[in-house]
Amino acid sequence: MTIIERIESREATVAVLGMGRVGLPLGIAFAATGLRVMGVDPDPAIRGTIALGKMPFHDPGCEDLLAEAVHAGRLSAHVDPAEAVPSADAVVLCVGTPLAADLRPDYDQLRSALSGIAPHLRPGQLLVQRSTVSPGTLNKVVLPYLRECAPGAAEGLLVAACPERIAEGAAMKELRSVPEIVGGVDEASSRAVAALFATLGPDKPIHVTTATAAELAKLFTNVYRYVNFALANEFAVLAEYYREDAHEIIRMVNEGYPRANVALPGPAGGPCLSKDGYFLVEALTLPDFVLTAWKLNDSAPAHVVRRFVRRLDLRGVPLAGTPIAVLGQTFKRDSDDLRQSPAIRITQILRREGCDVRVHDPFLPGLTLQQALAGARGFVLATNHSQFDSLDPSEVASLMEDPRVGIDAWGTLDRKRFAAAGVELLTFGVGDEL
Repeated sequence: MTIIERIESREATVAVLGMGRVGLPLGIAFAATGLRVMGVDPDPAIRGTIALGKMPFHDPGCEDLLAEAVHAGRLSAHVDPAEAVPSADAVVLCVGTPLAADLRPDYDQLRSALSGIAPHLRPGQLLVQRSTVSPGTLNKVVLPYLRECAPGAAEGLLVAACPERIAEGAAMKELRSVPEIVGGVDEASSRAVAALFATLGPDKPIHVTTATAAELAKLFTNVYRYVNFALANEFAVLAEYYREDAHEIIRMVNEGYPRANVALPGPAGGPCLSKDGYFLVEALTLPDFVLTAWKLNDSAPAHVVRRFVRRLDLRGVPLAGTPIAVLGQTFKRDSDDLRQSPAIRITQILRREGCDVRVHDPFLPGLTLQQALAGARGFVLATNHSQFDSLDPSEVASLMEDPRVGIDAWGTLDRKRFAAAGVELLTFGVGDEL
C-alpha cells in the first residue's frame, strides 16, 4: 500500500515535532480525521497537559477534540523522536524558527529536530516542513543536512514544504478550510503532501507549487499584512498631527469603496509578523521597505507611552511611583500568547519611567481589573481584548484617582462616554483637540 493510499484510508500515522501553537492544533486536526498522531515535544509540562486531554494554551475549539483524540488513543505526546518517527508514515516539523540577536534566522531548533529524527527516517516516508523559514531553506538547509546525516533514507524520502497559515485562536476552523500551499522536491513528494493536508477538510483547496514558492507565499502573506499595519500606524500619527481621527477617516474610506481595505491602527507584533520580513529579505543586498515597516510598528508602543506621559505631566502628575494600570499583555485580541507583544513593551517603558505599574489581562493569571484600576491615576488599554469593549466608564472612574487619564492604543473605547464619567481619554490616531 502506498503512502497516499494509507493516508486516504486513514491507516497512516503522523509524527508532529513540536506541540506548540502550530503543531498541537495541527495534530488535533489530523487526529479528528481518523489519522493516528504521535506528537514529540521536549517540554514535560506540555506533554503532561496533553496526556490529560487538556490544552496547554488558549485556542477555542481545540480542547474537546484533544480530549476525544487522547481518550480514543489517536493522539499521544512523546519526548523522544525514536518513539514516534520510526512508525510514522509522515513527519511534520513544527519547531520554532526565531530571529537570532543579529536579526538573522536562528535554525538551532530546526537543526536539532533534524538531528533527532535523522537516524529514524526511512525511504518512503514523507517529511514536511511546516515551520516558517527563509526562502530556499528546504532545498538549501534541510535536504543537504539529511543527505549528510541520513544518506540511506534521504534518497528515497519524500520531502515537502507546507508552511502554516492559520490565525492563532481560530486554528480548528481555519485548518479545515483555509487553502494550503504545498511544494515538494519532486512530483511524488508534492502528491503525498497534498494528500496529507487534503484530509483536513472535504472542500479544502490545495495549491501545489515548488517548495521555495510555498516558503515565499507564507512570507509574502505575513509581510503584506505587517506593512499594511505599519501604514495604518503612520496614518494614525499623521491624523494626530492634523488633530483628526484616523479611525473615523479609515472607516469612511473603506465603506462602500471597492478599492480600499485599509487596516485600523494599533500596535502590531507577535511571533510571526514582526520577524517574517527579516526572513524574506535576508539574502537581499538592496534597500527594502520591510525595515521601514518594522521601525514604524516597533515605535508604536513608545509613541503611545510618550503621548500618555506628556498628558500626565500636563496635569502635574510625576511619573515616579505613580500607579498606572495597564490593561492587556498579550500580543493579540483574546489570546494568551505573550510572544513579541507590544503590550509588554508598553509595560516595560512605563516601569523604566518609574511608574508603579499594575497589570491586568483576562487571559493570564494576576490582578483583577478592579485591583489594577484601584487607586490608579492613569491607565493604558494595551491589548484590545473583547472583554475591554464593554468597560464601564463610571466604574473605571470610581476606582481611579485624579487626574484619571487614560490612553486607548486601539480606538476601542468611547471617548465621549469616558469624558462624561470624568476620565480624560486619549486615543492612538486621534488628535488631542477632538
